[in-house]
Amino acid sequence: MNRPWVGKVRSLFVAPVEHAGERPMYQRLSIPYSFKPELSFPEAIIAAMGAFLRIFLGSILFGVYGWNALVLWNSIRSPFWKVAAIPPLILVFLVLFAALMAAITAMVRKLMPARGSTRRV
Repeated sequence: MNRPWVGKVRSLFVAPVEHAGERPMYQRLSIPYSFKPELSFPEAIIAAMGAFLRIFLGSILFGVYGWNALVLWNSIRSPFWKVAAIPPLILVFLVLFAALMAAITAMVRKLMPARGSTRRV
């Protein structure tokens, strides 16, 4: 049975792979830009722990900072100062979050074993 509409619908969801035989299988998959298939087992463990720390500590920071911002927000009586407090609260959170992410990235780069004369990024 011939169904040309199936091919049209499939082409909407699946991109055609050109020259599939010339590339390794992992290059044909849709993978994150930071995925490195040549990682050794210890390097993969360090990268996975870095990702876990980013998620876990980022969530902890968000929860603790959000709670403290809510307490501060409720302690302000004036409507003007409540509105005026929003940009500094957001800015301080963004700075703390960026510092946390930079610290985790630096730690992962420091722990990543060196190959040859160049360090892995």
